[in-house]
Amino acid sequence: MQYIENFKNKLLEKAKASGFESAEFFYQSSSSKKINIYEGKVEKNQTSSTGGFSFRGLYNGKMGNYYSEDINEDIIDTVIEGAKQNAMLIENDDKEFIYSGGGEYAKINTYDADISDITAEELAEYAKTLEKAALNADSRVTKVLAATLSAGEAYISLGNTAGLDLNERSNYVIAYADCVAEENGETKENGEFGFYMHKKDIDPADIGRKAAEKTLAMLGADSVKTGEYDIIIQNEALGDLLDCFIGNFYGENVQKGFSMLKDRIGEKIADERLTLVDDPHMEGGMATCAFDSEGVPTRKNVLIENGVLKMFLHNLKSAAAAGEEPTGNGFKQSFKSTVGISATNIYIRSGDKTKNELLSELKNGLLITELSGLHAGANSISGDFSLLASGFEVKDGKITGPVEQITVADNFYTIINKVKSIGNDMKFNSGGVGAPSVLFEKISIAGK
Repeated sequence: MQYIENFKNKLLEKAKASGFESAEFFYQSSSSKKINIYEGKVEKNQTSSTGGFSFRGLYNGKMGNYYSEDINEDIIDTVIEGAKQNAMLIENDDKEFIYSGGGEYAKINTYDADISDITAEELAEYAKTLEKAALNADSRVTKVLAATLSAGEAYISLGNTAGLDLNERSNYVIAYADCVAEENGETKENGEFGFYMHKKDIDPADIGRKAAEKTLAMLGADSVKTGEYDIIIQNEALGDLLDCFIGNFYGENVQKGFSMLKDRIGEKIADERLTLVDDPHMEGGMATCAFDSEGVPTRKNVLIENGVLKMFLHNLKSAAAAGEEPTGNGFKQSFKSTVGISATNIYIRSGDKTKNELLSELKNGLLITELSGLHAGANSISGDFSLLASGFEVKDGKITGPVEQITVADNFYTIINKVKSIGNDMKFNSGGVGAPSVLFEKISIAGK
């Protein structure tokens, strides 16, 4: 990557000499290889790679931007002039910022050389193992629609005229299974996914078995009567629900009126058992990183502590508007995009109850294992949601049978005050949002 570093240094040097008050270079590249096995044979073998840089700088008080996939010293003058022209077209008076440095960067390891060395042939063997484990779990598992293994790698280089010079390399493996089970003319489909940052942890057979178990468990499902129920929302499903409302904790949304949490710092907004944490330094996290896309050091942030709203997540711009320090959450979706705000490894902190203890405390109610229609059925600002759900009926603390064709309806700000107990089984969903299973009281369920 030395040619990138050389390009960065020359571009920033030229920017300073060309009248930019401050300037920043951001480079991002990613590559992946993906194998899908169907009936023991490779159905898909895909590879992809992308990369490019963005340059932005303050010129006469305005932020000019330029991006390109071409890393070539011959285009430096074009980049400089393009960013200048862009700055001169800006008519608003919004304040923009280039990070001037400061703070300590956590020493974290997000790269495993063994994962980097995984071949397509190895991925295929992993995927075959996954498919076989799912099919062997039970004769009622008739198909594995997806037995997929993918390995990815990413690299970021960031520098600015204030002397910031950062880079970070990461890689991972994802395993995914999608199963079909059939019994007495009824067909069900479900899946399971695993995320790994170390080759030694990869366990495709486990993913295959869990996908089969999830699918088999829903055979024979029926609805329940409409009413008000105490419910347990299982870890992964609760992570999906939480994901719909994370934006309410972003400083920019709060300032623009897109959050109901404005002016509520220090207030109790949830049950005292609930603590919400954003931890970019988590070992093995999907979004673990030492710095954000602006070069600000990342840090562990506690958003809700024992039910009390403590803070919002900020990038440089929203932090300045709030008169606060940035939290290290200024991220770009890609090198082509502008800086926004994003959580990293965000999760509800685990409690101390086992699943059986939660079921015993629930006694009679529902265990919700899956929520769907999340984007259409949830209003991210008001907090209202009405979502299709499936899971299990619970009687006398025991699971009695699968449930489907029901709708769960409530409000995010209300439901986080209906917590009765929190489990010790935190799990992250495929979007990188974590939660344990949580027992809630008096939730509206629409059924038959």
